[in-house]
Amino acid sequence: MDKMGQTRIAVYDLNTAYTERFCRYMSGRFGQELALTPVYDRAELDRILAEREVNAVLVTDELKGVYPPFVGDVHVGYLTERPTGEPGEIFRYQNLRSLYADLEKLMEQQDTSVKIVAFIGTAASVGTSAAAAAYAQRLAAREQDVLYVNMSALGDISSIFQGGNQKDLQYLLGEIQAGRDLESALGAALNRDLSGVYFLDNVDAPLGLMDSTKEQMDVFFRYLTENRRFRRIVIDSSFSVNRGLLSALAAADRIVAVDDGTYTSNLGFHKIWTLFGQLEESEFAGLMKKTSILYNRFHKQYGKRYENTEIEVVGTIDMLPPAGPVQMAAQMAELEVFDEILR
Repeated sequence: MDKMGQTRIAVYDLNTAYTERFCRYMSGRFGQELALTPVYDRAELDRILAEREVNAVLVTDELKGVYPPFVGDVHVGYLTERPTGEPGEIFRYQNLRSLYADLEKLMEQQDTSVKIVAFIGTAASVGTSAAAAAYAQRLAAREQDVLYVNMSALGDISSIFQGGNQKDLQYLLGEIQAGRDLESALGAALNRDLSGVYFLDNVDAPLGLMDSTKEQMDVFFRYLTENRRFRRIVIDSSFSVNRGLLSALAAADRIVAVDDGTYTSNLGFHKIWTLFGQLEESEFAGLMKKTSILYNRFHKQYGKRYENTEIEVVGTIDMLPPAGPVQMAAQMAELEVFDEILR
């Protein structure tokens, strides 16, 4: 909403005459409640979404597969000639009052989708676990149900999150393999930190994950996304190539490569990016498009960005005051750069 309490809506239809008429007539009738902006170019629509300039966008239903029901906190509605009753659909040929009622329903919808973010390290000691933990803590502070899954080669994450449960991710995967009830197994393995983050530790990493099968990991991630107990799932993984990691990357909505800007770290990312290109030719399509870089501990004098304009940069975390793992994650959780990850 803007200062006047109006709902800001961008309208993009392939029929530009319809776009113009829709905005003109709806503004004439509901100008106090709605601030409508006609958009005639897809690139401009994408910019508006990226900048979060509106509360909602209306697009032709031909673009339903391009724009999901929510882009961040922006609601997406679909102008259609043949409504099927699906959420977000707005019948384009109806009276103004009915159109307004449909817009009210659109704005009342809640985003119940599950998003998975996988953090991978480009080298050792770049702060991957601290960044992943900080992101999970920031989400939990906003009262989002978040699950942190430790798949790091460093294993035990108890140096950041505190929990006394001895059962871990390996136990859960074993229960999946044995065909036991997954909900009960997850409940038995879960830990909850004082920050509000639920987490699955992985004491035996990375060797245990190397023994996991595609079927096990697919069942695991499918359960997490379909169960919807956790709205946000954060995967913490060093880049040890195994079935567990590949399944996590395939399931992820966003992959964040943590890079400290050093030669070693940039070289590590180059190898990852090259491997992703090869994997995209097999069963892992889309890895490159959803991968971005988060620069951590970026040294203002010696740090250098990886040169590739095709790769999105989430942002940069400059040197923070020295601290232990718990305090470092807490410091990082205060940074707004993490809000850019799922924008």
